[in-house]
Amino acid sequence: MKFNLVSIAILLSFTMLLCSCSKGASRKSGDGKPAVTLKSQRLNDKSTFKLSNGDRCTIVADASIDYPVATSDGVPVDSLQRLFAAYVLESGDSLSLNEAMRQVVVNSMHQYDFMDEPLSEEEVAEEDDLNTLNYVTSTRVSAIYNKNGVVTFERVDVVKKNDKVTSVTHRYYSFDVETNSYIDVNRLFRDDALADVCQLLKQQLLKQNNATGNEQLNDLGYFNVENITVSRNFYFDENGVTWSYLPNELAVEAVGEPKITIPYGDLTDYQCDNSILEHLH
Repeated sequence: MKFNLVSIAILLSFTMLLCSCSKGASRKSGDGKPAVTLKSQRLNDKSTFKLSNGDRCTIVADASIDYPVATSDGVPVDSLQRLFAAYVLESGDSLSLNEAMRQVVVNSMHQYDFMDEPLSEEEVAEEDDLNTLNYVTSTRVSAIYNKNGVVTFERVDVVKKNDKVTSVTHRYYSFDVETNSYIDVNRLFRDDALADVCQLLKQQLLKQNNATGNEQLNDLGYFNVENITVSRNFYFDENGVTWSYLPNELAVEAVGEPKITIPYGDLTDYQCDNSILEHLH
């Protein structure tokens, strides 16, 4: 009997060791290891127009894009690149990745299609004495979270008029590298828990602004707090999930882009089955 008890104890210990090794073989084993390898591409374009009032307008579009080329194991990421092009670069299915990156610059230039026809090089040289308006649109795409089998890209679009910033937007896109899929809200939470997460966002917004109610938030420039949503514009870091709201989405433009961070521990009760959050903390 003693021998049997010892044997059982050894068997249980061995089983627990196997389970531990199996768990360690999950994406948690990649802590600190980049989920993807990145390359960078820089593109730009320029055009000059003569306006109806006789002034000249110069438009510059610039894009600097970090994009995935392989997983941490060196496996090509064709499927992930297609998702990257579709979501981050906002391209159509028919475009290759290189074409999609080029289209970012083309789309920036098309913002000014309402202006007159561009000047030729000869006309530009002849019109040097004209007043000039300068518009510069820059797009920067970079990976701000890249481990545990997940990569999050931040896209920042900035518009300047005569060196003065007139518009800034931050958008975030996360991908599960192991399943080659876009991470939407339904990969984080149960459907029936979204209302509770909205309440967390409201409470945290009040706390961040040292406010006791919506009236005080209104005084600070927030106008849509009651309709706050668990949007898809979020990103991950070491501490939790941060939601970012575009200008005029949650507050007046002067407030900028409000960000609300909820610690991972506060979100545990609302996670869906196999939530991606389980692998990030």
